[in-house]
Amino acid sequence: MAIEFPIHDCPEVRDIMYTEESLRVIEDKLLSLYDNHDVWRDEQNVHTVMRYVFYVGETYRTAFEGTWAALPKYEGGENDNTPVVDLPFRETPLKPVESVRAVLLRRTGIELTDQYPYAQREYAEWVEGGRPARTYRGTLREDD
Repeated sequence: MAIEFPIHDCPEVRDIMYTEESLRVIEDKLLSLYDNHDVWRDEQNVHTVMRYVFYVGETYRTAFEGTWAALPKYEGGENDNTPVVDLPFRETPLKPVESVRAVLLRRTGIELTDQYPYAQREYAEWVEGGRPARTYRGTLREDD
């Protein structure tokens, strides 16, 4: 993706790859490519949209020491997983599919750039705190 994306899909980000600034460009590009939320699921569009999804996820992963993971969908099949980015300072993973879906559904022009500063602040606090191990507030049902 690192080579294909800035050449074929969004050459506007070539010099600003995986930066906060690039997220605004990505959002503008998605809004110009798809005039409604449902279009992205079409067979002809889904592969391109997924490259945008992976770009958004990779931007967060590289900036905030994240890790890609596959989150099983509720009642999904064995290979029916959602790509997520596990951020070491958050209890729940980032779901870039949901981020792109919000861009296309809400059409505000600020969906991606509005969320990034929150992650930036949380990450900085986590680093300043010595990168503590993540603690989970909830409990598993088996422990109840």
